[in-house]
Amino acid sequence: MVIFLSPSKSMNFKPIDTIVRVTQPQFSNEAYSIMQQLISFSASDISKLEHLSFKLAYAAFEFNQQFFNANQIVKPAIFTYSGTVFDKLNPYLFTTAQLLFVEKHLRIFSALYGLLRPFDLIHPYRLDMHNGLIDDLYSFWSDKVTTSAMEALMDDDCILINLASAEYFEMLTTSYFSQNCQILTPIFKQEKRGKLLVNSFKSKEARGLMTRFIIENQISDPEYLKGFMEQGYAFSQDLSANDEWIFIR
Repeated sequence: MVIFLSPSKSMNFKPIDTIVRVTQPQFSNEAYSIMQQLISFSASDISKLEHLSFKLAYAAFEFNQQFFNANQIVKPAIFTYSGTVFDKLNPYLFTTAQLLFVEKHLRIFSALYGLLRPFDLIHPYRLDMHNGLIDDLYSFWSDKVTTSAMEALMDDDCILINLASAEYFEMLTTSYFSQNCQILTPIFKQEKRGKLLVNSFKSKEARGLMTRFIIENQISDPEYLKGFMEQGYAFSQDLSANDEWIFIR
């Protein structure tokens, strides 16, 4: 069972005390190729094309310009991303055994790096799949990321737990997967005024919490996901389908 997550825009490059066996991104050369294009954009270009404040655009510009600096800071991906999902995941609290489980059973999409293992060393960057700087990253990444994902799944039991956003999961061409592979997407809904709605922020929180639930319990059988009850969620058999499991609260 392999969990797939989206990256976050926010990153934290403070040093970590946790000792892990770091790895290099599988698609470093491709990332360098993309960055060669990104370094040609000025801060003003980035601000205009990405609809960012100049402050954020200048930070992205600085990331790009420093990318090839030999002294540029790098850090394992799972400890670098610091958005809502990763805040709830909180990998700093994992035991050694849990980190070994993470290494095998977690993958993180990236517009710059394609598909990352949790302990791949990454640079500061800011890039989404939908951006105004690089044309059609989906075409660029689809075959590479799909092949890499298939290899990870075949090394396991070919069960994919999709806890990524639609923006990033679209990188995969799932029609290439073996018919024996199972793709399961948990969906989290909130009851409000008699209706069940998806709240983006709360869904991110739940995806992080479910990922943590899987890792802490080292779950390999997706049936055990039905026991997820963090923050009052409960699995709904009636609302769920074979490939979409609905959790409500």
